[in-house]
Amino acid sequence: MPFKDAAIAWRPALLARAFQAGFPILSRVLLESPKLRFATKPLTVPARITIPTRHGDVGALLYRPISADIEAQRTAGRRPPVHLLLHGGAFMARRPEQADNVARYLASEVGCYVVLPDYDVAPQVRFPVAEQQCYDVYAWILGQAGVWGWDESRVSAGGAGAGAKLALSVIVQALQDGRPAPVAASLEYGVSDFTLPDESRTSPLRFPMIGAWIPRMVRATYLAGADLADPVVSPAAYPRLGDFPPLLVLTGGLDALRHDMRAFAERARARGAKVEHREFARSDHGFTHVRPVETARAAITMIGRHLRAAYDAPERHFLLERPREPGPA
Repeated sequence: MPFKDAAIAWRPALLARAFQAGFPILSRVLLESPKLRFATKPLTVPARITIPTRHGDVGALLYRPISADIEAQRTAGRRPPVHLLLHGGAFMARRPEQADNVARYLASEVGCYVVLPDYDVAPQVRFPVAEQQCYDVYAWILGQAGVWGWDESRVSAGGAGAGAKLALSVIVQALQDGRPAPVAASLEYGVSDFTLPDESRTSPLRFPMIGAWIPRMVRATYLAGADLADPVVSPAAYPRLGDFPPLLVLTGGLDALRHDMRAFAERARARGAKVEHREFARSDHGFTHVRPVETARAAITMIGRHLRAAYDAPERHFLLERPREPGPA
């Protein structure tokens, strides 16, 4: 992997690399407290798999439901659903393990497989690499049901921060290609519109988690040279938002990105999409991964409930032709 993409200037590239270097430490200290793990079942260690994409192989963590839950679904004539979970990190940091608490909760309490890819980030790459990698992973999931034993008719997507934007971009690309879109999406403190001015991204806090420098850095690195009005860059610009699947939009009342996602939720609902929006008034960015525990639990529980409702919708019920064995380890 090169030090930086040739189109990214050296100064922002160096700052992005510094962000990358510090993020794993901050992630372990701030985002990965054992008290924020709410799974109640003894899951196995996630498998490390490799998924081919047009930009090369992407590593991923694969979480499985417990064997009893898989068997219970098969006995009922169904295969388990699968959730594509995309981690955050401002398009500059890559540590999928930061989303471990959400992935484990969904595998344990919802009974779905969870695929958590380690997509490429700036300054080594820029748009559209991450969007296309995530979409290729989604297409891979749809095509791998016979290998791994999950239900290709019940695939959802979601993520936090940059991961929420990438989940929306997966939906846009699927609709543009005429491919089945995810059955639902969960979007936590994300961004949907990079055409918005920095002045609109304000917080009541003196030092919010997302300072004004982060959107500027994203534009100078990952989005260098991109058309910000492209719906794959800014999914809020997609002309038929009513075609989106059911959306759960979670925002923080102190987060500098809240105005963006509030407006997106309202616009998508007005265009005909089914949207549930909940704002945690006293929360900044990252509330699914930081204390207070009660807020993180409430948000993650909402994610699980939203996905379960989509998986269990009457039109999602399909009988199996025959039982399938679990996929490779």
